[in-house]
Amino acid sequence: MAQRALIRGSIAVAATFAMASGFACAIAPSALADSPTETVIPAAPRYQPPRDKVAFAGPGGFLHRHEGQSEWVWTKYSGGPDIPVPGFHGGWFATGAGSDVVATAAKGVVQLQDMDAGTTTTIVPPSGQYYIGTLGTNVLTYTRAADGTIASFHILTLVDGQQTDTLVTGWPAGVTLSAVPLAGNANSAVLEYTDSTGRRLALLDMATGHVTPVFGAMTRTPYVVLTDKYVGWYLPDMDGILHVLNRSDLSAPETTLRVPLNGTTHTAVRYFAIVGDSAVFTYDWVLGYSAADDQFGEPLAAMPLSGGAVTPILDHGDHDTLSPYPGGAIVVGGTSLNDWAARRVTIDASGTPTVTAVDSDPPMPSPISGVSLAGGRLVTLEFDNVTGANTFARTVQLGNPPSYGARTAFPALSVSDCMNTSTACPQIGTGDGRIVQSANGYGAAVEGPTGSTGMNTGVSGGTLVDSDGRFVVYDNASTGKQYIGDTTLKTSTNVLFTRPITGAALSGETLWTANSTAGSISSTDLATQQTTGTVPIAAPCVPSELQAAAGRWIYWSCGASGPAGVHDLATGTDVPVPSGPSELGDGFVVEHDMTAGKLVLTDVHTGTAVTSDLAALPPLKWLTTDDRQVTWAVDKFAGGVAYVDAQENVHLVDPHIPTSPAAGYRLLPGQRLNPGDSLTSGSMRLVMQSDGNLVARLKAGGSAAPVEWASGTSGYPGAYAIMQSDGNLAIYGQNGGPGTGGMLWSSGTAGNPGAHATLQDDGNLVMYRQGTSGSGNSLWATGSYAPPRTITSGQVIKPGWWTQGKRTFLVMQRDGNLVMYRKRDGKVIWSSGTHGHPGAYADMQSDGNLVIYRPGGGPSTGGALWSTGTRGHSGAYAIMQDDGNLAIYKRGGGPSTGGALWASNTWRTAS
Repeated sequence: MAQRALIRGSIAVAATFAMASGFACAIAPSALADSPTETVIPAAPRYQPPRDKVAFAGPGGFLHRHEGQSEWVWTKYSGGPDIPVPGFHGGWFATGAGSDVVATAAKGVVQLQDMDAGTTTTIVPPSGQYYIGTLGTNVLTYTRAADGTIASFHILTLVDGQQTDTLVTGWPAGVTLSAVPLAGNANSAVLEYTDSTGRRLALLDMATGHVTPVFGAMTRTPYVVLTDKYVGWYLPDMDGILHVLNRSDLSAPETTLRVPLNGTTHTAVRYFAIVGDSAVFTYDWVLGYSAADDQFGEPLAAMPLSGGAVTPILDHGDHDTLSPYPGGAIVVGGTSLNDWAARRVTIDASGTPTVTAVDSDPPMPSPISGVSLAGGRLVTLEFDNVTGANTFARTVQLGNPPSYGARTAFPALSVSDCMNTSTACPQIGTGDGRIVQSANGYGAAVEGPTGSTGMNTGVSGGTLVDSDGRFVVYDNASTGKQYIGDTTLKTSTNVLFTRPITGAALSGETLWTANSTAGSISSTDLATQQTTGTVPIAAPCVPSELQAAAGRWIYWSCGASGPAGVHDLATGTDVPVPSGPSELGDGFVVEHDMTAGKLVLTDVHTGTAVTSDLAALPPLKWLTTDDRQVTWAVDKFAGGVAYVDAQENVHLVDPHIPTSPAAGYRLLPGQRLNPGDSLTSGSMRLVMQSDGNLVARLKAGGSAAPVEWASGTSGYPGAYAIMQSDGNLAIYGQNGGPGTGGMLWSSGTAGNPGAHATLQDDGNLVMYRQGTSGSGNSLWATGSYAPPRTITSGQVIKPGWWTQGKRTFLVMQRDGNLVMYRKRDGKVIWSSGTHGHPGAYADMQSDGNLVIYRPGGGPSTGGALWSTGTRGHSGAYAIMQDDGNLAIYKRGGGPSTGGALWASNTWRTAS
């Protein structure tokens, strides 16, 4: 297994092989806890076996070229090292076919290399003769007539060190000659000519230079097979018929061998060879091109020339490599990827064809054209030249050293431009097990194990900037717009709004954007689409790129050659970092110095930049400007780094930099909420209180806002919550933890590795399986979601009830007040004025009046504190509208049809 040396010895390498399941934990040399540690994930084998191009085979060896190698080599059947053959450029008829001689021709000189003796001889064609090829040690040439047609053939060879020239004779009168031999070996060749009846074949005897016409006239050029005993032909339409003559009597009638084809699984024959007294052949697309088995090649079978049963002799053979020689043939194939080899086909003692491996072809690594690392999930986009782009995922765990799980299939991407090894296919990991890619120039595609979603901008052209799976930032230079989308919206484009193109980044439901003047950035709450603040940064420019991580760090860049830095939102400080293609992690930045060919790590978590070389990583020859998410990636959620070396091994690095508490609206595997930490969504805040209770309450309303859910673990100061890698959300006492005990509460969802928790805009805290979201994929939920906005006739709303529109919350507070809060800043814009009556409730009475009653009061007992005064309208109902108005409508009325009986008139102040 290949292993990359690391610069300055700063990383302990643990090269391990993948296990079938679970984590493969590498054993590495000891390393300091704060020094980066590394594990190498061996390259996965490509689906298709390696290509091994065979030029020709001789009795003692064969000439071929392995995939990925530029040089042809000679391999002896008896074993030993491959012998390089420089100067050879292909073509069986130019090689010395049928012998162990390799011919190369250049500048009018033919060199014959005897691969057995290790000697080289030279033949120089006379003036006026043109080189065709070499058969054994015989050089075949031709001359031209005045009209440009072939006038004659000549055989040049060496006899006792002297070059001889034998004119080929025996041609019928008035024929037209063809220059390319159709088959040949050291003793004979088959040439093509044309007479008045059509195309004809002639057998050339190399010793005498005499040709003998064979077979009848043909309508087109056939494929020809030749041994010392037989000569045969078949048509390239693969009809499975071989016409054969025994060379002992070329005047005898030909025999015809017909391979049985059933039209279903055996539809055609690709190529024939003759070994002994049997035809050896490969079927063509036996199982259908789309079948998985086809990538290994088609079966190799044998059938007696005299007729009889078909005998399979090799499970899979590359039909393009079937190359005959006197006494046998060579074919590349095997039973599986791990049993792929060049094989010699010979006759055993009973006269039956058999195959023997003579040169193994180990599996090729699967080329990687995209990589992401997010939330402890490594996803690689791997190119296979039969099945196209394929995506695979692994669960990874940082540590000393890091470890990794089994490689599992990921749903195929719908991205059409990721189908070859010279296409960059960057992919952004969402942190919850999904990935996002640009989708055919119209937006972004979000792919996960249970399906895909995305954002369609409606216009072609553009690039993906950032995404967390839900929200998407996408630039389109042709329109000059930056598109901000929400993939959970069930609309045709999912675009929330557009803005001018500047640097932009996502952090939970917050969008960070560069302002029009240098040195400042702004935040926008995507739930309300309102600007929530402006932050000064040390950038001397309007940043062309922003990145965000852990709800704390903002990376800014003035371009490839301009300055770059990281702003710490917690302290307000900026730390300079190297410029160039960079990715932000939690408290660190990784930059690819393409000039030096290395990854550079800059640790900023202490407020001071500490830069060190991380690993050697030369740029790809076809991608020399920016290879982020192509050959390397940073996990901005869990803190790891991954990069791909030249042998397609993936290196997993733990920089051992302290991680920040969870932030945003999700809790990903390994993340924790310490006392005082919180998650926020558009409507809810989940807080790990200092008393040990995990509490979800509305974002608006302060201490009066209702608690919608609690873990019930108060009384344990210092307790914390953690999203365990096994899928369980748990709360532990201050000194407890996974493996040490002290669990106070859990969601009971263990056994779902990679699961994550999402605090949704509807107020519900939901546990989802890895790589999923939405209904049908949840494992557990708090049930704290918002009730419908419509308050139906006869409905009672109790203390703690709440609902929301697009711009506002409506809360029946526990202090007795019905209050409307503006989402963008939490300001009260309307209330019933009934605070000071804990336990009071509201009733949308059947008479059409919305009334707030004292505890114990009601329509029949009195105690009304407030009402809309809309009695007398049976069936009327209330609705919290998206425009910010709380309104009561007659039965049958509504926001689009009219019939309002009362309204809070807050639509002007709600935005």
